[in-house]
Amino acid sequence: MALPDMPAPARTLDTSGRLCPFPIVETAKVVRTLEEGAVLLVISTDAGIATDMPMWCRATRNEHLGTFRDGAAWKSWVRKRAR
Repeated sequence: MALPDMPAPARTLDTSGRLCPFPIVETAKVVRTLEEGAVLLVISTDAGIATDMPMWCRATRNEHLGTFRDGAAWKSWVRKRAR
């Protein structure tokens, strides 16, 4: 199955091989460095990201654009929102 069209990321964070909470902790660090409206692509091999990323985005008021399985990895797109 092809991944849906997503905006081009300003930055990609590859957390493959690392388990929760590492992908979310690293996402938080990187998002802080991005400009408002920028998109971050997070690649993870931990299936928990499919649940954790939408929850983190709601908690931090960032926009979760989608999380999709791509072979053995999961890909999450997050847009930084204004504080």
